Amino acid sequence: MRKKTKKESSQGSGWKNLAPRSSRKPASAAAFRKQLQTAGKLGLLSLCLATLVAGLWWFDKKIDSSVDPIEFTGLGAPVNEVIFQTDGVLSKRWFGNWFGPMRSRSLMQLDIMSIRNELEAEQQVKEVTVRREFPSTLVVEMKEKQPILVLRLRAKDNGVQDWMVAGDGSLYQGVGYPSSSLSLLPSLAIHPSLLRLNSDGEGYCKLEGIPRIAPLLNLARKDYPELYRDWRVVSYERPDQSDPGAHVLVRSGKVRSIRFAPRDYGAQMQRLKYLLRQPDFRMKSSIESVDLSHDRSVYAKI
Repeated sequence: MRKKTKKESSQGSGWKNLAPRSSRKPASAAAFRKQLQTAGKLGLLSLCLATLVAGLWWFDKKIDSSVDPIEFTGLGAPVNEVIFQTDGVLSKRWFGNWFGPMRSRSLMQLDIMSIRNELEAEQQVKEVTVRREFPSTLVVEMKEKQPILVLRLRAKDNGVQDWMVAGDGSLYQGVGYPSSSLSLLPSLAIHPSLLRLNSDGEGYCKLEGIPRIAPLLNLARKDYPELYRDWRVVSYERPDQSDPGAHVLVRSGKVRSIRFAPRDYGAQMQRLKYLLRQPDFRMKSSIESVDLSHDRSVYAKI
């Protein structure tokens, strides 16, 4: 038999070198005890945290069930003050009579939307804002209709009943207007057929022609006060149309009849002012008529 050479012997031992060798050494008793101590500390810490969370949860529930909720905004406080603001003549006393006593009413019990709607249903009221100011204040801000004319109707007792005419044509019996202010307003003269009762029999429907003549009255009151103060009665005929018969008629103290076309009021007022400043007209105590309704032409009768 052939004897193995040294080279073959070294190749055979190479397979043994490829076998994996474990580097892990058996754990000693001291190392094992250290691992147990670390695991014990982690378990104890977890138990403490769980106990703390459970305690906080229990305490929170206990507080919620035993203590009444705190009112930070005073929701149950009664109304102690009413701030009432308006651009018209209605007063805080009027609102108090309209609303009734405030005692025993809390701010949150008030129906803000209902108060606003009921106030805006009042004939003299145009727009209302109602809001709460905590802890106990009710704020009411109001815009009123402004009368531009007075319609004087015969009352059932044969007296005279004044109805305010607003710029949108609505009719209402005003509250709080001084008699001195009403005396400065021109009266409205209309045909009875234009005056129609509301469906409920209370009050009258809007006068459709008023919005077309309101700009004339507002312009005269603002820019021509010396002429406006002399106006006594205003009437109109089809002011929403453009036919030659459509007009606005004003009777004043000096000029018995002033006829306007229902358009371009600014130019017509300028011509009227210029005409009345002329010597022949200025010296007259009374003028029969002035017709401004024919574009730039002016017809006057002394």
